[in-house]
Amino acid sequence: MKVIKVLAIPEYKIQVTFDDGVSGIIDLKNYIQTGIFTSLNNKETFNKVYSTGYSVAWSDDLEIDALNIYAEISGKKPEDIFSLNSSYAAN
Repeated sequence: MKVIKVLAIPEYKIQVTFDDGVSGIIDLKNYIQTGIFTSLNNKETFNKVYSTGYSVAWSDDLEIDALNIYAEISGKKPEDIFSLNSSYAAN
């Protein structure tokens, strides 16, 4: 699963689309309150979001793994998603 599109939308949310058609909106307000993510409080910085394919990023040092985003959007557990992807790799 790869992130093919990510778009910053108002209120510190991102819209993410994956190559398998799964898409949704993630609210990042809680993320930007602590640690390295506080730099995203600057809306100009937040709006520079992009996809590396396997993460959503704002810089080389500031990214969120696509698996976690996929799990939140799909409602699945990361370990269930990982086992699905592993079975495809074995085929």
